[in-house]
Order: sequence, then C-alpha cells, then structure tokens
Amino acid sequence: MRNKEYGITQNWNYVILSVVIVAVFTLIMLYYCPQMREIDANILHSIRLALSPYPSYIPTFIADFGRSYNMLWPQIAAGSVLVSHKKYVKAFLLVFFTQASFALTDVIKNFVCRERPCGDAYPGFSFPSGHTSTTVCFYGIIIYLIMHYMPRGFWRYFLVALFGIFIFMCALSRLWLGVHYLSDVITGMFLGFLLVNLYVILSKYLNA
Repeated sequence: MRNKEYGITQNWNYVILSVVIVAVFTLIMLYYCPQMREIDANILHSIRLALSPYPSYIPTFIADFGRSYNMLWPQIAAGSVLVSHKKYVKAFLLVFFTQASFALTDVIKNFVCRERPCGDAYPGFSFPSGHTSTTVCFYGIIIYLIMHYMPRGFWRYFLVALFGIFIFMCALSRLWLGVHYLSDVITGMFLGFLLVNLYVILSKYLNA
C-alpha cells in the first residue's frame, strides 16, 4: 500500500510539473511572443541546418504516423489487446486520454493562435505541437503498460526503446519539417506527459 501511495504521489508531482511548464510557455506565447519568436526562429534554423543533409522524406514519413486518422488503428489494436485480457477500464482510459490530447491541444492552439514558422504552408496554429502531445500521450501510455505487464526480457526492453525512439523522432520531425518551433514541441511533450500521468493515477486509483 505504501509503494502504491508513493507511486501515485510521484505521478501527481509529474502532473504538477507538467501543468506549470505548459502554463508558463502558454503565458510566454501570449505576452512575450515577439521576443520568443526570434529565439525560436534562431534555434529552428540551427536544427534544420544540422538536419539538412538527410533526406526530407524521413520526417514526412514519421510525421504521418502522428496524424489523427493514422492514430486510430494503433488505438484499436492496443484497446483490443487490453480488452482481450479483460482490462476494460485501461482500454477505455487509453482511448479517452488519447482523444483528450487531440481536444486539449486544439483548445490551446485556438486560445494562443500562434502562427507557424512556415506561415500558411501548413494548416492550423503552431502552439503547441499536436503531433507531439498525442504521440507522447498514446505511446507513453503504451510504454507504461509494457513496463507494468510484460515480464523482463528482450522484447520488453526492445518495445520500450522502439516506442521511446519513435516519440523522440516524431517530435524532431516537426522541427525538421519547419512546421513548429522548439517551444511548441516542448510544450506538446509536457502536455502529453501530463495526460500519461493522469492515466496512471486513474488506473491505480480504480485498481484497473
């Protein structure tokens, strides 16, 4: 019981940290956007310059997996596995929080209304990165489930590493393509991380 309470307390600390970081970046975007835009633009230019020798189809291919319609099948697959093991609440929460990541990101985007670094070449607002927040949320939950249920061994560590690398590459692809600033991606990561920890807290609280 003590370990369970400690685990939930730790997750609540992560939630608070994530909320603070998302709130701080949101306030910066609202009140110091011109100054932050210049800093972000310089960082983005440096990152894209460093990645310019590599083929552009790499980030395009990776980013396609983060689109809403391409996130549907992984949710169905993961939910089906959980349901087959009678983890109905975990399956529901997985889909719920993944969809919440889409909705919450859109709310913040339409509240801040930050223009993308590429202008109108890519639809929607820039802050925060929806690809990043949703990818971190969904695959972060998958990593938690793997660590929680799979026995120690090659496949456990392989899958955790695979999904961890994919999360990083999806976030990097948004910078690589020039459709987001670094602050958009960082905020998206912490927004997704916030939802992952809420998933863990609810799962532990409901003993699901």
